[in-house]
Amino acid sequence: MFILYILTLIAITIAHAISPAVLQKALQGPPTHRGHNELLVPNPAHPVPYKSPLSIDERLNWFEQARNGSKNGYYKRSSCPGVNMLANRGYINRSGRNITYESLAQAARHVYNFGDDNIMIVLDPTFESHNWPSHIDLDFLNDDAAQNVINCPAAPTRTDRVIGENVNINITLLESLLSFSKDGQTLSLEDLAEHHHLRHNQSALENPNFHFGSFHAICSLAQYANLVGMLGRWGKYGLSTLYVEDVRHFYLNEDLPSAYMRRELPV
Repeated sequence: MFILYILTLIAITIAHAISPAVLQKALQGPPTHRGHNELLVPNPAHPVPYKSPLSIDERLNWFEQARNGSKNGYYKRSSCPGVNMLANRGYINRSGRNITYESLAQAARHVYNFGDDNIMIVLDPTFESHNWPSHIDLDFLNDDAAQNVINCPAAPTRTDRVIGENVNINITLLESLLSFSKDGQTLSLEDLAEHHHLRHNQSALENPNFHFGSFHAICSLAQYANLVGMLGRWGKYGLSTLYVEDVRHFYLNEDLPSAYMRRELPV
């Protein structure tokens, strides 16, 4: 069993270009760094796993949006709207401060049903680049230490850090993303690929330090892939259809759209 565990971690490292140091930390780190997703019990009504509504207790997880630096600089946020949503809903500390690896990982499992490999590709490099602290603030995800590790050029809605402020959303980039919809209502995987091609070329032109290696490609493309995995639902393009208003709501408010459906299998 231990050998199988080692091989699994090696496979994750190769697939996601996680450094050997991160793998070593994953093996030696405290057990609290390893949570789990709930066991899937197949639904006879649809035996093939898909998505189901997420029940939100509004008494505990009400929505209150905050920006990086709000509350007189006390509140912290990242450049990732999915992470910020967890704080805006209170699944992690609403201030965005003093957050443990496991609390953030378990919130991502609960809300998005992220698998451990998906969680590791963001959290492990973040904690590693800051010497594995017991707690982080959300702005650790976008500071200088995390650049070109989890933050990368050609992000869908964030400016390259070398060009300017990269934490809060760039509305021009968001509207550009939404404009790739062919019908004004939905977005397909092809639409996202075309938008990524534009963002790549924009960064290459505007960023004087532009470099786009294999890890940068994984980092950038993972943002599009997770967008589909999180917000995609049945529609014109099958199970991976994105709806323009869902995407707009998610990026602008950093909150789940009302039609949000949670994956039944971890990804």
